[in-house]
Amino acid sequence: MLKWLVPGLVVGLLTLVISLPTGWAESSNPPSADGPSLDETMGFIKDMWEACSTMRSGLQRMAPKDGAPWQLDRTAKVDVVVRPPSGLQLITRLNERMRFGGALDLQTPVEKVQEFDLRAMSPDVSSEREGEGTNLYGVRLRCTRAACVTEWVATLLIPGKPMHELKTGRLVVTNLEELVYEDRAPKDKPGEKKGELSLPVCDAAAAESLSKALSHAISKAGGKKPLF
Repeated sequence: MLKWLVPGLVVGLLTLVISLPTGWAESSNPPSADGPSLDETMGFIKDMWEACSTMRSGLQRMAPKDGAPWQLDRTAKVDVVVRPPSGLQLITRLNERMRFGGALDLQTPVEKVQEFDLRAMSPDVSSEREGEGTNLYGVRLRCTRAACVTEWVATLLIPGKPMHELKTGRLVVTNLEELVYEDRAPKDKPGEKKGELSLPVCDAAAAESLSKALSHAISKAGGKKPLF
């Protein structure tokens, strides 16, 4: 019985020894350097902005060129629509409340719609902070050639309320979703095509994360840096 077992054990040991380097090589291979797919990255970008929800800056003291002190309170919400294979539409509802000398003087609610193709963008995406001592953050994207970004802007108002009361601060916007178009929807008011866009995010961590994700998505889609 033993003489039959020994050859079998030898063959088994030889097979194990031969297979070990192959198995080790397969398990020690690093993951693909290309990173997540374009679809995965676009999903992450959309989810990241949804997680930011409504972004509020809080009142920030600013110093305009004329030296007159004033405060800015910015509220924004970004909705992302993915348009396969490499298009993005970003709808930003924004309200800026400006306070002069302790009195609220002006509000300017608008909706901005920006559409672009990642293949026409530069992967040099940067995170930014709007002024020292503020919590206003954003990401900035740049085009590699002309006319890659289409932008529309429409003025918003509170239903049934006069616009002058909104602009003079007598009415306070508390919910961006309750605002409606003053005149026509942005799709009816096409603006000029631009080569750069800046988008608000909720904090510094989101700005850093989204700038990396957008840069990766642009590279995946085939976007390239400008030659000069």
